[in-house]
Amino acid sequence: MPENLCQQALERVLTYLDDDGVVLTTDACRRALRLVETAMGQGDGPDLPARCVDSIPEYFNYPHAHIPDATPPLNRGRIGYD
Repeated sequence: MPENLCQQALERVLTYLDDDGVVLTTDACRRALRLVETAMGQGDGPDLPARCVDSIPEYFNYPHAHIPDATPPLNRGRIGYD
């Protein structure tokens, strides 16, 4: 497996976590490394970074932001086209 693909997978996982607000502590980075190592053990291939990102919920538990409902409720209307 090209070294570049492994680096790309780890970079995507860390970027995804950072963008989602996860603090990249030493423990978080170790879990990210284990995630990539496990995915590499399941086979190499160009889909490695995608498989790693798909596995993030198995390794990281973090709250998802709650998006409030629209207020007032949205209603569809008719503007007169026939």
